[in-house]
Amino acid sequence: MAKQAAYLRFTSRGLHAIIFLTSITEDTTMNLRILNYFLTVAQEQNITRAADILHITQPTLSRQLMQLEEDLGVALFERSQHKLTLTSAGDLLVHRAKEILYLVEKTETDLRDQEVNLSGSVSLGAGELMSVKVLADIMQAFQEKYPAVTFDLFTSTSDIVRERMENGLIDAAMMLAPIDMVNYDFISLPQPEEYGILMRADSPLADKQRIAAADLEGKPLLLPSRLQARSQILNWLSGNLAKIQFSGTCNLLGNAFTLVDRCRYYAIVVKPTILDENKLRFIPLDPPVTSGVYLAWRRGSKFSLTAQKFITFAQCFLSMK
Repeated sequence: MAKQAAYLRFTSRGLHAIIFLTSITEDTTMNLRILNYFLTVAQEQNITRAADILHITQPTLSRQLMQLEEDLGVALFERSQHKLTLTSAGDLLVHRAKEILYLVEKTETDLRDQEVNLSGSVSLGAGELMSVKVLADIMQAFQEKYPAVTFDLFTSTSDIVRERMENGLIDAAMMLAPIDMVNYDFISLPQPEEYGILMRADSPLADKQRIAAADLEGKPLLLPSRLQARSQILNWLSGNLAKIQFSGTCNLLGNAFTLVDRCRYYAIVVKPTILDENKLRFIPLDPPVTSGVYLAWRRGSKFSLTAQKFITFAQCFLSMK
């Protein structure tokens, strides 16, 4: 674990403390411990009593103090038979050492508080996908750990979500393939999205287990608005294109529900997360058409601490799936 490193030096103007944060070795951890040893001896003015308090041997404590004096190049104590008295340099070091150890303790506390009391907002994007259930699980688990964090979820097609992420308006997004991921780091979700036909519950096709392209001949059909998704569907329809009645495109499921219900269209959509089966049916395609889903974030972006932690948390969460 990274700790605070404290260094001391003497210059022509006296003793100066140099503090900075870094990942340190056991040697630097020992430097802080020696400062604590020094303060204990300065307070007790006696090696034997200080050694008892510190639970170390007297020779070990004496050796550590002598090494500290050698490293600093000054005497810190005037030694008599029964008492140690601080020199002027030793007195200055007492004040500086207290400041150093307090700053170390405060910094460690601040870092722990920052971890525990993490706050702020994470901006997320997603399409209307079954995979949003996974995103919801990640969000819930993250907020259980960091209750002060909030989320701003923007819903649209993957192309619009990606555009907002390019403009820095979204930290991370759940996007539907196929999509250009050249400038993104991402995790592939384990479960792909499945395409099917959304239709009214009283449709003559509503009792079928799967829908083949031939079943849609002469039916008013809505296609996905996204070019990449539409290309997948047109490829699936390729042998029957001449007999298909194309009625339009639609980019959001909510609108597709209304158009299917009111206009009796058949809409090719990804499987809805919620569906009123008293009114509508979703039936998968035959042969199946699926698309992968990515949780992605722009490579090289400068994220807030909260967004960084969410992305790392999401990676760990999904790695356990």
